[in-house]
Amino acid sequence: NVTVQGPLLPVLAQECLLSQCVGNLLDNAVKFIPEGRRAEVKIGTEKRDGKVRLWVSDNGAGIDPAQRDKIFLPFERLHPKLGRAGTGIGLAVVKLAVERQRGRAGFDSVPGRGSRFWIELEAPAP
Repeated sequence: NVTVQGPLLPVLAQECLLSQCVGNLLDNAVKFIPEGRRAEVKIGTEKRDGKVRLWVSDNGAGIDPAQRDKIFLPFERLHPKLGRAGTGIGLAVVKLAVERQRGRAGFDSVPGRGSRFWIELEAPAP
């Protein structure tokens, strides 16, 4: 179940890079849901300090605070016990693509309850 909390605000970004980032964030949001739990994913945007923050939240496995520093590193797979396919490159691509567009990426998470990943990019001039 994916809910868009819109309307989604526009950003200044290269379309192909933005599509890759959003696709990777959505893929992770539905991929890391524990067995027996129905995925609840939300996507939205908000203005923050002259930028637009696009976020994807889920009710998945969450991230252990001890692994926070590894989350955007290439080839790191933090939930191998869930048996999900992947290379561990998706979030590293997100971070690199966003930083190349003068933005930043981050997340908030509660182990066992889910995560909210976000990217911040420049807003178009009014």
